[in-house]
Amino acid sequence: MALEVYLVRHGKTVFNKVGRLQGWSDSPLLAEGKEAARALGRALQGKVDFDAAFCSISPRAADTAKIILEAKGQADLPLSVIEEVREYCFGSFEGDLVQNVHGLIAQHRGFSSIETWFEAYRTGTHHMLAETVSELDPLGLAENEAQFMGRLKQGLDILCQKSPVHGKVLLVSHGMAITGILKLIDSQSTLYKSVENATVSRLWFESGRWKIESIGENLSI
Repeated sequence: MALEVYLVRHGKTVFNKVGRLQGWSDSPLLAEGKEAARALGRALQGKVDFDAAFCSISPRAADTAKIILEAKGQADLPLSVIEEVREYCFGSFEGDLVQNVHGLIAQHRGFSSIETWFEAYRTGTHHMLAETVSELDPLGLAENEAQFMGRLKQGLDILCQKSPVHGKVLLVSHGMAITGILKLIDSQSTLYKSVENATVSRLWFESGRWKIESIGENLSI
Protein backbone atom coordinates (compact mmCIF):
# COMPACT_ATOMS: atom_id res chain seq x y z
CA MET A 1 0.00 0.00 0.00
CA ALA A 2 1.30 3.44 -0.95
CA LEU A 3 -0.73 6.58 -0.24
CA GLU A 4 0.03 10.26 -0.58
CA VAL A 5 -2.25 12.20 1.74
CA TYR A 6 -2.97 15.90 1.28
CA LEU A 7 -3.93 16.90 4.83
CA VAL A 8 -5.71 20.27 4.70
CA ARG A 9 -6.91 22.55 7.48
CA HIS A 10 -10.41 23.91 6.82
CA GLY A 11 -10.88 27.48 5.60
CA LYS A 12 -11.16 30.39 8.04
CA THR A 13 -14.43 30.57 9.96
CA VAL A 14 -16.36 33.15 11.96
CA PHE A 15 -15.02 31.72 15.25
CA ASN A 16 -11.46 31.79 13.87
CA LYS A 17 -11.92 35.47 13.08
CA VAL A 18 -13.41 36.50 16.43
CA GLY A 19 -11.09 34.33 18.53
CA ARG A 20 -13.46 31.71 19.89
CA LEU A 21 -12.78 28.02 20.44
CA GLN A 22 -14.61 25.72 18.04
CA GLY A 23 -13.63 22.18 18.88
CA TRP A 24 -16.64 19.92 18.30
CA SER A 25 -18.82 23.01 17.84
CA ASP A 26 -18.95 24.72 14.47
CA SER A 27 -19.21 28.09 12.78
CA PRO A 28 -19.56 28.87 9.07
CA LEU A 29 -16.74 29.58 6.67
CA LEU A 30 -16.09 33.24 6.00
CA ALA A 31 -16.03 34.52 2.43
CA GLU A 32 -12.23 34.62 2.69
CA GLY A 33 -12.24 31.03 3.98
CA LYS A 34 -14.26 29.87 0.99
CA GLU A 35 -12.03 31.77 -1.42
CA ALA A 36 -8.86 30.29 0.13
CA ALA A 37 -10.30 26.78 -0.33
CA ARG A 38 -11.27 27.66 -3.90
CA ALA A 39 -7.78 29.00 -4.61
CA LEU A 40 -6.26 25.80 -3.24
CA GLY A 41 -8.48 23.73 -5.49
CA ARG A 42 -7.46 25.77 -8.51
CA ALA A 43 -3.79 25.44 -7.56
CA LEU A 44 -4.12 21.65 -7.42
CA GLN A 45 -5.95 21.43 -10.75
CA GLY A 46 -3.81 19.60 -13.28
CA LYS A 47 -1.17 18.76 -10.68
CA VAL A 48 -2.92 16.04 -8.68
CA ASP A 49 -5.97 13.85 -9.18
CA PHE A 50 -7.43 12.52 -5.96
CA ASP A 51 -8.45 8.87 -5.82
CA ALA A 52 -10.40 9.39 -2.59
CA ALA A 53 -11.54 12.30 -0.42
CA PHE A 54 -12.28 12.45 3.30
CA CYS A 55 -13.20 15.04 5.90
CA SER A 56 -14.10 15.22 9.56
CA ILE A 57 -17.73 15.25 10.68
CA SER A 58 -17.70 19.04 11.19
CA PRO A 59 -19.53 21.10 8.52
CA ARG A 60 -16.61 23.53 8.19
CA ALA A 61 -14.37 20.65 7.10
CA ALA A 62 -16.95 19.17 4.73
CA ASP A 63 -17.66 22.58 3.15
CA THR A 64 -13.94 23.17 2.63
CA ALA A 65 -13.46 19.76 1.02
CA LYS A 66 -16.40 20.26 -1.34
CA ILE A 67 -15.11 23.67 -2.44
CA ILE A 68 -11.62 22.27 -3.09
CA LEU A 69 -12.94 19.36 -5.14
CA GLU A 70 -15.28 21.56 -7.15
CA ALA A 71 -12.59 24.14 -7.89
CA LYS A 72 -10.14 21.49 -9.10
CA GLY A 73 -12.72 19.76 -11.28
CA GLN A 74 -13.46 16.70 -9.12
CA ALA A 75 -16.86 17.65 -7.74
CA ASP A 76 -18.17 14.15 -8.51
CA LEU A 77 -15.60 12.41 -6.29
CA PRO A 78 -17.44 10.94 -3.27
CA LEU A 79 -16.60 12.64 0.03
CA SER A 80 -16.47 10.27 3.00
CA VAL A 81 -16.61 11.29 6.66
CA ILE A 82 -14.07 10.09 9.23
CA GLU A 83 -15.46 11.23 12.57
CA GLU A 84 -12.22 10.37 14.38
CA VAL A 85 -10.28 13.23 12.74
CA ARG A 86 -12.57 15.94 14.11
CA GLU A 87 -11.11 18.72 16.26
CA TYR A 88 -10.22 18.43 19.95
CA CYS A 89 -13.24 18.54 22.29
CA PHE A 90 -13.05 21.48 24.70
CA GLY A 91 -16.07 20.31 26.70
CA SER A 92 -17.56 23.16 28.78
CA PHE A 93 -15.21 25.64 27.10
CA GLU A 94 -16.61 25.15 23.57
CA GLY A 95 -17.32 28.56 22.05
CA ASP A 96 -15.48 30.48 24.79
CA LEU A 97 -12.99 33.21 23.92
CA VAL A 98 -9.53 31.77 23.25
CA GLN A 99 -7.83 34.37 25.45
CA ASN A 100 -10.16 33.64 28.38
CA VAL A 101 -9.41 29.92 28.33
CA HIS A 102 -5.67 30.37 27.96
CA GLY A 103 -5.76 32.86 30.82
CA LEU A 104 -7.41 30.24 33.04
CA ILE A 105 -4.84 27.66 31.98
CA ALA A 106 -1.91 30.01 32.66
CA GLN A 107 -3.27 30.73 36.14
CA HIS A 108 -3.95 27.06 36.86
CA ARG A 109 -0.44 26.06 35.77
CA GLY A 110 1.24 28.89 37.67
CA PHE A 111 2.52 30.89 34.70
CA SER A 112 3.00 34.65 35.08
CA SER A 113 1.31 35.47 31.76
CA ILE A 114 -0.48 33.95 28.79
CA GLU A 115 2.67 34.53 26.73
CA THR A 116 4.86 32.43 29.02
CA TRP A 117 2.19 29.72 29.03
CA PHE A 118 2.08 29.73 25.22
CA GLU A 119 5.85 29.35 25.03
CA ALA A 120 5.85 26.41 27.44
CA TYR A 121 2.90 24.74 25.70
CA ARG A 122 4.19 25.12 22.16
CA THR A 123 7.63 23.76 22.98
CA GLY A 124 6.45 21.10 25.42
CA THR A 125 7.01 17.35 25.18
CA HIS A 126 3.36 16.46 25.70
CA HIS A 127 -0.07 17.98 25.11
CA MET A 128 -0.30 20.30 28.11
CA LEU A 129 -3.35 22.09 26.71
CA ALA A 130 -5.43 18.93 26.42
CA GLU A 131 -4.35 17.73 29.84
CA THR A 132 -5.15 21.07 31.50
CA VAL A 133 -8.49 21.67 29.80
CA SER A 134 -9.61 18.15 30.74
CA GLU A 135 -8.64 18.90 34.36
CA LEU A 136 -10.51 22.23 34.40
CA ASP A 137 -13.69 21.14 32.60
CA PRO A 138 -16.43 20.95 35.28
CA LEU A 139 -18.56 18.64 33.10
CA GLY A 140 -15.71 16.23 32.37
CA LEU A 141 -16.39 16.31 28.62
CA ALA A 142 -13.04 17.68 27.42
CA GLU A 143 -10.61 15.10 26.04
CA ASN A 144 -7.32 14.38 27.73
CA GLU A 145 -4.18 13.73 25.70
CA ALA A 146 -4.59 9.94 25.56
CA GLN A 147 -8.19 10.20 24.39
CA PHE A 148 -7.43 12.84 21.76
CA MET A 149 -4.32 11.20 20.32
CA GLY A 150 -5.85 7.73 20.47
CA ARG A 151 -8.84 8.94 18.48
CA LEU A 152 -6.62 10.53 15.84
CA LYS A 153 -4.66 7.28 15.53
CA GLN A 154 -7.94 5.46 14.90
CA GLY A 155 -8.73 8.08 12.25
CA LEU A 156 -5.51 7.36 10.37
CA ASP A 157 -6.21 3.64 10.54
CA ILE A 158 -9.70 4.17 9.12
CA LEU A 159 -8.27 6.34 6.36
CA CYS A 160 -5.98 3.51 5.30
CA GLN A 161 -8.83 0.99 5.42
CA LYS A 162 -11.11 3.14 3.27
CA SER A 163 -8.50 4.35 0.78
CA PRO A 164 -7.43 2.60 -2.43
CA VAL A 165 -4.34 0.41 -2.23
CA HIS A 166 -2.36 3.06 -4.10
CA GLY A 167 -3.22 6.66 -4.80
CA LYS A 168 -3.59 10.26 -3.70
CA VAL A 169 -6.03 11.19 -0.96
CA LEU A 170 -7.54 14.45 0.27
CA LEU A 171 -8.22 14.74 4.01
CA VAL A 172 -9.69 17.95 5.46
CA SER A 173 -9.35 18.30 9.22
CA HIS A 174 -8.59 20.93 11.88
CA GLY A 175 -5.75 22.88 13.47
CA MET A 176 -5.15 20.95 16.68
CA ALA A 177 -6.07 17.66 15.02
CA ILE A 178 -3.49 18.18 12.28
CA THR A 179 -0.83 19.02 14.87
CA GLY A 180 -1.79 15.84 16.71
CA ILE A 181 -1.52 13.75 13.55
CA LEU A 182 1.91 15.21 12.78
CA LYS A 183 3.02 14.50 16.37
CA LEU A 184 1.82 10.88 16.05
CA ILE A 185 4.07 10.41 13.03
CA ASP A 186 7.06 12.34 14.39
CA SER A 187 6.91 13.95 17.83
CA GLN A 188 9.70 16.38 16.85
CA SER A 189 8.13 17.44 13.56
CA THR A 190 6.30 20.54 14.76
CA LEU A 191 5.47 22.73 17.73
CA TYR A 192 2.10 22.57 19.44
CA LYS A 193 0.87 25.31 17.13
CA SER A 194 -1.75 25.01 14.40
CA VAL A 195 -0.93 25.40 10.73
CA GLU A 196 -2.72 28.20 8.89
CA ASN A 197 -6.20 27.74 7.46
CA ALA A 198 -6.42 26.17 3.98
CA THR A 199 -2.79 25.00 4.02
CA VAL A 200 -1.56 21.54 3.06
CA SER A 201 0.60 19.09 4.98
CA ARG A 202 1.63 16.19 2.74
CA LEU A 203 1.96 12.73 4.26
CA TRP A 204 3.18 9.46 2.77
CA PHE A 205 2.09 6.00 3.90
CA GLU A 206 3.87 2.87 2.69
CA SER A 207 4.65 -0.57 4.12
CA GLY A 208 2.75 0.23 7.30
CA ARG A 209 4.71 3.41 8.08
CA TRP A 210 3.85 7.10 7.90
CA LYS A 211 6.25 9.82 6.74
CA ILE A 212 5.85 13.59 6.68
CA GLU A 213 6.72 15.21 3.35
CA SER A 214 5.77 18.81 4.21
CA ILE A 215 3.94 20.86 6.83
CA GLY A 216 1.59 23.80 6.32
CA GLU A 217 2.27 24.57 2.66
CA ASN A 218 0.33 27.41 1.07
CA LEU A 219 0.04 25.96 -2.41
CA SER A 220 -2.25 28.68 -3.72
CA ILE A 221 0.41 31.42 -3.61
